[in-house]
Amino acid sequence: MSATKPAYQPDAWEKVNCPFCNSDKHSLYERFGSELQYTYVRCHNCTLIYQSPRPVYNKHFIDAAYAEYYQYADNITIDDFSNIRESGVAMFKKEIDNLLQFDKKRTAALDIGSGMGTFLFAAKPHYKEVLGLDVSEQMGSFVTKQLGVPVHIQQFEQFEYPVKFSLIHMSHVLEHVPNPNQWLQKAKTMLDTDGILVINVPNKRSLSFTMQHIFYKLGLKKQFSSGWADPSRTPDHLFEPTVTAMKWLVDKNGYDILDHFSYSRKDPASNQSVFSRVLNRGLKSGSNLSFIVTPKK
Repeated sequence: MSATKPAYQPDAWEKVNCPFCNSDKHSLYERFGSELQYTYVRCHNCTLIYQSPRPVYNKHFIDAAYAEYYQYADNITIDDFSNIRESGVAMFKKEIDNLLQFDKKRTAALDIGSGMGTFLFAAKPHYKEVLGLDVSEQMGSFVTKQLGVPVHIQQFEQFEYPVKFSLIHMSHVLEHVPNPNQWLQKAKTMLDTDGILVINVPNKRSLSFTMQHIFYKLGLKKQFSSGWADPSRTPDHLFEPTVTAMKWLVDKNGYDILDHFSYSRKDPASNQSVFSRVLNRGLKSGSNLSFIVTPKK
């Protein structure tokens, strides 16, 4: 990001309880930002790491946090789809291959935060209907023109559809919303019988994040990451999940876990090598987490 951009200044700050379990018991995890102005705390109950105090979640915050995404969407062209790096389309094809073993009906698939439509592109050959949900009209129009897949420009909380989905996919979206419990309850109402919900999120207890945190605590690293030296950068992740916290969240909201593991973009199902199985399925220490769940019966 350009250093010439003005520094982001929140309209106000708010203290919040844990977004997963609503506990008010926490301890300081780390500070970050150009002036260490942002704070992550660790929930004593479910282990979630979350911002508190945090910038008030309003239009000013949203515009600042997602300015780059909106700018990218405004300038996208049809040729951009064919120029996505290999890890884009190929990653989602591998993920779909893994998900098909859990989704036996394969009737309709919803991708929340559909972006350029790469997941929809991978899912389309296997489903009778695929649908995207996004916040950018430009990105939605791009996907519709390029793939012929409808994309609704709407917040998930307000989204309604006459068809039940056998698959709902949320990839690196949940950590951006202030109401994760509401989202999981909403998803239950939109899933078909035996339908599956897929939640992909960052893994705050991954090996790489853990090492960064240790360096920070030892004073060997001034910032949580070098990118936070830019004062215009906005903390769009309202919380950072852990395996324990995710288990707590899905159980609280009435889901059974069908599978869960950490993963990398090169191996989204964590099944391509012995090393990947040990790191991601055994230790669950990869940089991302995937939870494949279904409503309890």
